[in-house]
This record gives sequence, structure tokens and C-alpha cells, in this order.
Amino acid sequence: MNISIRVSFPENGGYDWTEALKEYEAVGSVEVAFYMPQSFLNNVNIEDVVAPFKNLKVRCSSVHMAHARITEPFIFEPVLRRTIGIARALDCNIVVAHPSFGKLEQAESFIDGAVSPLLEKNAIFLCWETFSGKRRFLSGIEGIAAFCRERSCYKACFDFSHIHEKQEKLLEDINKHFDLIYVFHMSNRIVDRKLQHLPIFHEDADLDFHRILRFLKRRGFSGRIVLEYLPEYHSFLAKDARILIERYGE
Repeated sequence: MNISIRVSFPENGGYDWTEALKEYEAVGSVEVAFYMPQSFLNNVNIEDVVAPFKNLKVRCSSVHMAHARITEPFIFEPVLRRTIGIARALDCNIVVAHPSFGKLEQAESFIDGAVSPLLEKNAIFLCWETFSGKRRFLSGIEGIAAFCRERSCYKACFDFSHIHEKQEKLLEDINKHFDLIYVFHMSNRIVDRKLQHLPIFHEDADLDFHRILRFLKRRGFSGRIVLEYLPEYHSFLAKDARILIERYGE
């Protein structure tokens, strides 16, 4: 399994992109993330994103698309096209996206008529990220899995902080849909206190990630594991990633 750290591109400035990536050279792999569709389209170009990778010992495991709504094709399509351009320039075939609010029937013709052909042409897998609740056009791993089984260029990104089930149920769901999950966003959470994106080894949190990772290793998971923590816990990222590489990595 590939161990990565999520790093957000500075769409509106604020920090140095090269320095942000350099911090994780010892880990060797990152998920490049974007946030707001409008700032992404206005302020982000492929050359600026890719340039540091030419001189650093770090590769891109996945690209997290800005949070465009699938029910707004005039925004979603140009965001996806530029995201695919970035992924291809970084020799990466995985794009992660949030299923936005809405109903599948509102977007299905756009997905099948425009999005799927674009993914197929560029040999890109789009991984829908899991969220709890029923307001999104794909809900949870069950909804995403049903969608993906009908369409070969879509897979799942399982985010442990976004699903509030007990650990046993999480492992059951992962086992059931194992073949469709290409990315895990890993962080811990405390559901009762409404806390999420904590370090995976946080002593008060809900999930036992050593057990989860042993399970994934036994199942032969060969995809991407991305550590995604709140900013106040970023100092834990490199240390935790090295533990995962030493014990569970490729």
C-alpha cells in the first residue's frame, strides 16, 4: 500500500508550495488537494502545481478535486478538466471528489454523457469520497458502490472520519466493497464529541488503526492511504506516516 500525506495547494497564496511539499520528502508521496472551484479556476495553473515535483523526491499518489457540484456542469466540467490535466502531468491516475448535495437523477445524464467519456479518454479513475447522511447524490459506501459497479472508471475513497459507524461495521463494509476502494483517507475521530480528522493514533479516539491496517495488509490492499489531519495536528503527519511505511507499507 502507498502511504501519502494530504497537502493543499495555496490557491490564494499564504504559504510556499515548494516548502510545503519539501516537508514530506522523507515520506515520499502526497495527495495534492484543492478546495474552492472559483479560486481553483482563477488562480491555479498546471505549471505552478507541477514545478516543485521536478526537483523534489516526492510523488503524487492522488489529486483531490476542488469541491465543485455535480449538479452544476458549467463549473464541474472545467474544474474536472483542469484537475485531470494536473493529474496527468504528475503521472497520477487517481482523482478524488466529494459527492455533492443533490439527487443522482439530476446529474446522471451529465455524468454518463460528459464526465465518463472524459475519464475514459484520459485513463483516470474518479474516486467518490464517503460521507454519512442522505443529502448527497451518492450516500456512504453502499451508495457509492452501487454507482461504481455500473461504471468502470469510478471507484471509492473511504474516509474514516466521515463515516460514524462502529469499527466492526466499518471493517465489514470495507471487506464487502474491498475491490472498489482505491483510496483510504485516514484520520481518527470521536463521534460523541463531534471531532474528526484527528491523528490516527490519538489515545482518546474511537478507532484502532493498528488493527485496521493489519486487516488491510492481510487483505492485500495495494492502493493509496492518505493521512488527513486538522491543521493543529499537522506536526504528527510525518511521524505517523513513517510508522505506517515501516510497519504496513509496500
